[in-house]
Amino acid sequence: MNKNSKIPLRELIVSRYSSFSDKEKKVADYILQNVHLAFALPINRLSEQARVSSATIVRFSQHLGFSGFQELKSQIIEEVKEEINPEDRFKFLVPDNNAVETVIKVAENEVKNINLTVENIVPQKFKDFIESLRQSSCVTTMGIGISSILARLAAYLLNQAGLKTQYLQKEEHYFEEKLINLNKKEAILAFSFRPYSKETISAVKFCFDRGLTCLSISDKPTAPIVKYSHSFLTASTKNIMFTNSIGAVVVLLNAIATDIAFLNKKKVVHHLDLINQLEKNGYLS
Repeated sequence: MNKNSKIPLRELIVSRYSSFSDKEKKVADYILQNVHLAFALPINRLSEQARVSSATIVRFSQHLGFSGFQELKSQIIEEVKEEINPEDRFKFLVPDNNAVETVIKVAENEVKNINLTVENIVPQKFKDFIESLRQSSCVTTMGIGISSILARLAAYLLNQAGLKTQYLQKEEHYFEEKLINLNKKEAILAFSFRPYSKETISAVKFCFDRGLTCLSISDKPTAPIVKYSHSFLTASTKNIMFTNSIGAVVVLLNAIATDIAFLNKKKVVHHLDLINQLEKNGYLS
């Protein structure tokens, strides 16, 4: 992990420029002048473009505080991805239309998101979040766009863990009526990630103002929805291209449901026994 990761890369390079060797300065010059191209180049191509050896690029990366070139490259991607057009993102993701390479890149990104999510979990906050869900008479989940998938999954998993749940779908004709009918013994669990749906934030604020328990899962502690959340958790949703990645959120939901199921062990076992009886008697066939 780069200890200077909070410093913008271009600013970091400029601040260290005078300490670079002549060959390292060639790397610095190329990246500063071609940062929107550098993010897509493997180390051998970058060395060709900067006219230095691959070893020089590794030393340059370490001089900046990175473990190596791959960590430097990840930092470049993180800083410029919002400026990169979709066509160039495709070039990075699948430079040679190599299916195996695509799987590796996507998997590495998901693993990184999961690790970041785990690192940011505060045990007491996680316990408080779990307890808020368990104390509610019903958990209503909601989200818009890709977050609607997570909201539907959360309703299913929490129900399997012994909680009463319902999924609130924005597209439903009775969305507003269902929102109004929620009572103070219930909780709303909302999912909100960049670009942060205004409808989700407004719905949670409405519930917050009425005294309902409001919980949220978002991508950072400063997300707009956190302001109206009694308890919140965050998950890393960084993606190589397009929409947010939800892999780490799914892992977080599985952890939440598993913890609640363990605490509701007797209820969950009874629930499973009833299902088995229904199947055994042919009611579900």
